[in-house]
Amino acid sequence: MITPALKRRFLLGVRLCLLPLLLAMLAGCGRREEHTPALILVRSGAKQIGLPGTESKDDLLIEIVGPLRRIGLSNQKRRYPVANVPIRIESIETDTGAVALTPEGKTDVAGTFRSKLRFGATIGDQYFRISCPDVDNVEPVIFYLICGIEVRGDNQQTMAGDETPEPIQVQIGGPENPQAGVPVFFKLVSDPTKARLTASRVLTNAKGIATTRLHTTKGFTGKHEILAEIGDREHSGMYQFRAIPITAMSLSWTKLAIQVLGGLALFIYGMTLMSDGLQLIAVNRLKNIFQMFTGNRISAVLAGLGITALIQSSSATTVMVVGFVNAQLLNLTQAIGVIFGAAIGTTVTAQMVSFNLEVLAMPAICVGVIALLGAKKSNSRGIAYTILGFGLLFFGMMLMSDEMKLIADFPSFKAAFQHFDCTPKPGSGLPLIPVIGAVLVGTIMTMIVQSSSATVGLTIALAQSGLLNFYTAVPLILGDNIGTTITGLLASLNASRTAKQAAVAATIFKTLGVIIMIALFYVPWNGVPCFLHLIDLITAGDVFAEHPENIGRHLASAHTVFNVLNVLAFLPFIDFVAWLSRILVPGRANGKEDGSRICYLEQNLLNAPSAALDQSIIALIKMTTAAVDLSRDAVNAFVSKDTTVGDKLVKREGMIDQAQHDIMEYLVKLTRRNLREQQSAIIPVLMHCVNDVERIGDRAINIYDLINNLEATATDFSPRAMLEIKEIELNVSKCGQMLVDGISGNDYTLIDKVMTQCGEISQLCARFEHNHEVRLHSKDCSVENGVIYVELLANLDRISAHLLNLAERSRAILDHRMSFRSEEKGKA
Repeated sequence: MITPALKRRFLLGVRLCLLPLLLAMLAGCGRREEHTPALILVRSGAKQIGLPGTESKDDLLIEIVGPLRRIGLSNQKRRYPVANVPIRIESIETDTGAVALTPEGKTDVAGTFRSKLRFGATIGDQYFRISCPDVDNVEPVIFYLICGIEVRGDNQQTMAGDETPEPIQVQIGGPENPQAGVPVFFKLVSDPTKARLTASRVLTNAKGIATTRLHTTKGFTGKHEILAEIGDREHSGMYQFRAIPITAMSLSWTKLAIQVLGGLALFIYGMTLMSDGLQLIAVNRLKNIFQMFTGNRISAVLAGLGITALIQSSSATTVMVVGFVNAQLLNLTQAIGVIFGAAIGTTVTAQMVSFNLEVLAMPAICVGVIALLGAKKSNSRGIAYTILGFGLLFFGMMLMSDEMKLIADFPSFKAAFQHFDCTPKPGSGLPLIPVIGAVLVGTIMTMIVQSSSATVGLTIALAQSGLLNFYTAVPLILGDNIGTTITGLLASLNASRTAKQAAVAATIFKTLGVIIMIALFYVPWNGVPCFLHLIDLITAGDVFAEHPENIGRHLASAHTVFNVLNVLAFLPFIDFVAWLSRILVPGRANGKEDGSRICYLEQNLLNAPSAALDQSIIALIKMTTAAVDLSRDAVNAFVSKDTTVGDKLVKREGMIDQAQHDIMEYLVKLTRRNLREQQSAIIPVLMHCVNDVERIGDRAINIYDLINNLEATATDFSPRAMLEIKEIELNVSKCGQMLVDGISGNDYTLIDKVMTQCGEISQLCARFEHNHEVRLHSKDCSVENGVIYVELLANLDRISAHLLNLAERSRAILDHRMSFRSEEKGKA
């Protein structure tokens, strides 16, 4: 039973667990507006190349930042952007003709300033100075452009093993002034593959163009860096330029699939190992948390949070909840409360992977393997599994992230992700169709993988590689939250009506929450959606900068905050969600119970050994009740010579045999799970108990079959013999009922009484057998009836012995019982 002190300790533990998470999330709170410019940063647009008189392809992007400031409560420091700072861009060599098309202006609210550049007429480097007029303490910055060269075929993508689809060309001089005969040297730089260039030294043709191609290597995914060096001794170095970097990309779908899917598999396996390990370590506390399911809705939410944080999967928690409901241990309202808590608990994994702890992956794997090899006890194995799972989780994340970074600049992938790019256009909100598309993509991905933690981790990896921006990644994560409910729906297909309603309630809860969040995307705050702005406020780094900062932590915070807000919004409306799920899935609550079986063992609870053992004990209690009732009815039928109930009794004995088969099969499946020593030890005890109960059913049928022998004698028992039979039967039935009540109610006193009474029944049988011998000598009973009487006593005595066996093993069984209350105990 859950005591108030235990609840207080659990709540304190939850607070202590949430405190570091809260502090980490708030580490970026209170981001200040910077007013003191200190440094000019050229974010992009420098070192561009182009022909004389042309405009630069890319904007020059400048950012003005202030001095280093401490980030929130942490020891880290960063520079914050400064708005409204005057900027001036001027050519150092005015005779070249190079100019900035927007030479002066002020930084925007993000501290940035943009301008196009025009190349001058002079071939070679053209230098510019960036300064902040009227700001004395900011040092000017100098950058350059390279004029007189144009590169074609840069950033091409090809399949690994093929040549680049277009030639790589360097043009010297413009169309009006081409420079022929200039040597261009192409060189592969730091290429680990066997890729090769078709030509390394090329003279420009009459149009001033030098051409080569790259032949890539099979099985390689990544970038090939090529340097084009231009040297012309014949013209006294007139056409000597800086080395021009050129990039070509090759893609191996096989390697990409192996790396990404392999990383995802290791990520999921790592989560599974962590879950198994934490369950082994905290099995007793896990059992107590399970029992909190049946408290009020607040304790149910906290229990769902705690369970999911331990087993690292809201899908697994939902499946267990479906199992509890199907086993009639929880009602619908209680189940929904647990599902709400699971939504928050599942965000723990995302918070972990967002901290970039990949450096700990290999040490954790090494330590975990060594610990596992030396682990003897379940607690040691649990610690080893947890450490090993932690390492595999981050190693899988590292594999995915590394591969994503390789393909981040590939044109084909950029084009693919553009289809659901949710970046808003200036002056407008997020585009609705791409937002819905991103949500659907996230939903489908999670339905396939059946783990929202895995797909959220994949989304974080994509965002950190640069393939996804914050505007697009958040809708993807919202879709992940919907997709994770598919596992519960699948688990409920063969479950009771109420279990189906619980699974549907999880889908309703997540779907309505996502719809509300999409609506909030169109409520602006400082020019961006209010929810996204809130996440940026409470998380360190500026995710809306030109180069997003700390995007992984922002996405983990978005995942957590969405689920917390969703639970807080729907917690007062649990009854409404339950009502809506009953409307969508109408019918009787316990449609599965048709009376064809004594017990229904919930397969979905096998992954929660504490709950599975409790299910097995409940099934044993039902089986024992059925066997005791059968023995009583068999004796009554014998006493009254009622042969009309034979078929019914045989059918009931067959149900007991079926229950034995079901429980034994269930326990065998349970042995394949990761169990603690205590759990492994109780399974053989339960198996012996099940066999004892099955034999009680066999003895009952033996007693009924004695009717045929009694009819064959054509004589009745003496009145004294009939009274003795009824007395023993009454004692056996009473003993059986006390045993059932003792196990059901965890009452050790009743168990002790059963053991005492079983001994008395054995003595009673011996005394009645002596009485029978006296009646035989006095001719009060025939020899034929005497044989039947002795056999009847022997069967009742063996039933009592089986009950004694059960009672002796019950003390060990009671330690694994859990207390559930299926009725609603008030509302919070």
